[in-house]
Amino acid sequence: MQSGQQFKIDQPGLMKAAPVVLIAAAVAGLFYVIIGLWDIARLLGWIVPIFAGVWYVMTIRKSTNAMPTQLDGLVNGALAGAAAGLVNGIVAWIATTIAIGGLGPFAAAALGSFGIFGIVTAIIFGTILGAVGAFGYAFLVAQGTIK
Repeated sequence: MQSGQQFKIDQPGLMKAAPVVLIAAAVAGLFYVIIGLWDIARLLGWIVPIFAGVWYVMTIRKSTNAMPTQLDGLVNGALAGAAAGLVNGIVAWIATTIAIGGLGPFAAAALGSFGIFGIVTAIIFGTILGAVGAFGYAFLVAQGTIK
């Protein structure tokens, strides 16, 4: 980071984008209730944080008629992605526990990709993918691909 360069955490913008992002993350996590849909649920677990970053930038662009600065978009897109990852991880853990017959939350953790470590992983990847989504959308707008 260059000297004097700062970013702003846009709490009002994140709150505007949050309902859609968190509902999408929860619905994606609910796909784990049906064991046959776990592959789709895993794919959605990657797509939803990207969507969170894109949705944040779209929401800000629509409400203010201006693009956020690149650094602000990256940081706030990452925060939106982390929130999506957290919600998706928690709902997936609960849904997996239900799907395997209610053997308890630690039975889901034994599957390897769920439990506390799965939630932490979802937050980390959600942060990265949210920033990627925000950057990608901002880049496409700057290139003129998206108007």
